[in-house]
Amino acid sequence: MINHLTHYPKQFKTSLVMRNRYIIRLFILAIAVLFFTNPVAAQSTSAGGSMKGFLYGILAFLLLAITYAVHFVIQNNKYQKEANIKAGKPNAPTGLAKWWKEMDARFFTKAAPLEKEQDVLLDHNYDGIKELDNALPPWWKWGFYITIVLGVIYMFRFHVWNTGPTPLEEYNKEMMVAEVQLENFRKNNSESVDEKTVKMADAKGIEAGKAIFTKTCTPCHGVNGEGNAVGPNLTDKYWLHGGAISNVFRTINLGVPDKGMQAWGKSYSSGEIKNLASFVLSLQGSKPANAKAPQGNEYIPGIKTDSSTVKKDSVVTTVQGK
Repeated sequence: MINHLTHYPKQFKTSLVMRNRYIIRLFILAIAVLFFTNPVAAQSTSAGGSMKGFLYGILAFLLLAITYAVHFVIQNNKYQKEANIKAGKPNAPTGLAKWWKEMDARFFTKAAPLEKEQDVLLDHNYDGIKELDNALPPWWKWGFYITIVLGVIYMFRFHVWNTGPTPLEEYNKEMMVAEVQLENFRKNNSESVDEKTVKMADAKGIEAGKAIFTKTCTPCHGVNGEGNAVGPNLTDKYWLHGGAISNVFRTINLGVPDKGMQAWGKSYSSGEIKNLASFVLSLQGSKPANAKAPQGNEYIPGIKTDSSTVKKDSVVTTVQGK
């Protein structure tokens, strides 16, 4: 390398300067990493945390060192090629380029070299375009061989020996796992509820539901839930979509689009809807002044009410569901 560069001393000197700069930068970087990792280790209260911070610092150092090394090698190769050209010597592939060329010829393309193309040249000629009988790329052939082997294994396991699960069995198993995970989530997160698991909130939750009701529901259902020209009365025993906590939760959550009530599940969390539904049910029997006439069917606890069988209100208005 030095003999080649004697014809190009400026680039040689520049290469040495860059190498020295590279070494100095690595030294400075190592000191910076040590200063960075020590505070991390000092601030951590556990041995695992300090080791983790130290490893992160070492990883950062290695990545930057590799970046500098690659940059230095590229620049060094550049100056070597320029020196070779000035000396009138051909630039044969070296280093990474040589290794990649060998790997590409052996494992990826396996194409014939230029000097041997006449040996694989076919008689086909299309408007002066000739065809070479190059071998298929090794990666493609090995991929094809592997798919054949996997196909045979699959056939014997699932269709001959019947030792593998069918798609239906896999689905049922995943559904069982999902059900267990959902149940555990419900146990560990009381605020995440749906119409199947919702229960009446405590006094604190009902008070929170009252605040939501005052903010959101009074324009249609009145300040005390008495109802008005738009919304039904929420204080009597009659309901349009069921009077159980699950029914009220579902109605608030999904809304009643055909009667103008929006789906509040898009605006409030399931815990907030639970509190709101609980407050609505706490209004039962309060008998506010100017209460609207009953609508729907009487709800009797213990008797399941299917909202799809509830009779339509005889008043044709944009009445909100209850």
